[in-house]
Amino acid sequence: MPETDVFFSTADVTDVAQKLQQVTAEYEALFGNLSKQIFSSIENLDNPSDEVAVTLQYVNDASQAFRQNFGDNSKIACSKGCHHCCHFPIQVPQQTISDINHHLQSTLAPAELTELTDKLEQNIAARQAPLFRAPCPFLDKENACSIYHHRPLSCRWFSSPDAHVCELSVQDGRDIQQHPVQSRIYQAASDALLAKQKKLTGSDQQLPFIPALLEALQSIK
Repeated sequence: MPETDVFFSTADVTDVAQKLQQVTAEYEALFGNLSKQIFSSIENLDNPSDEVAVTLQYVNDASQAFRQNFGDNSKIACSKGCHHCCHFPIQVPQQTISDINHHLQSTLAPAELTELTDKLEQNIAARQAPLFRAPCPFLDKENACSIYHHRPLSCRWFSSPDAHVCELSVQDGRDIQQHPVQSRIYQAASDALLAKQKKLTGSDQQLPFIPALLEALQSIK
């Protein structure tokens, strides 16, 4: 071949591929490091509600950082009044149960707590196999969450691109695609809470939300 300026070589392909692999590994490590950072910050806290609050602050900061620094064309269909996902059974860390239990005990009168425990029992009975779908007992008359500021991480990270698919999932249990970054940020947060839970209890298993909350409320009586 005649001698000419070099604009491309197969060595360049190899070099760029190696750089991409390195950057990809660093990107993937961000989520694990986020979980480690959250755990480090909540490890010595004694109040479960404080653990949840600190965790959510990290989630908000991480979400903002990713939005500002990475292009994102992902569509999220979730909006106020859209409540199909509020039919799904969810699992939560123990801190979530403690935080919501404390909120309810602090804000509801005894008669309201009794009414709520009845609704929780009815909800559990309504969740029949195989899908265990039923409207969340915390939905108000406008189908909005009545404990919105204390809702579980599982509710917060839900990020469907198509509300119609969510509606169909209530009926047939089909999988729902989630936002690729938001879901991983919340997974990292959940992992951190579960790591703290394991340190205290020896178990990192999540709890079924409605049954565990009902048990917590009844244990106060």
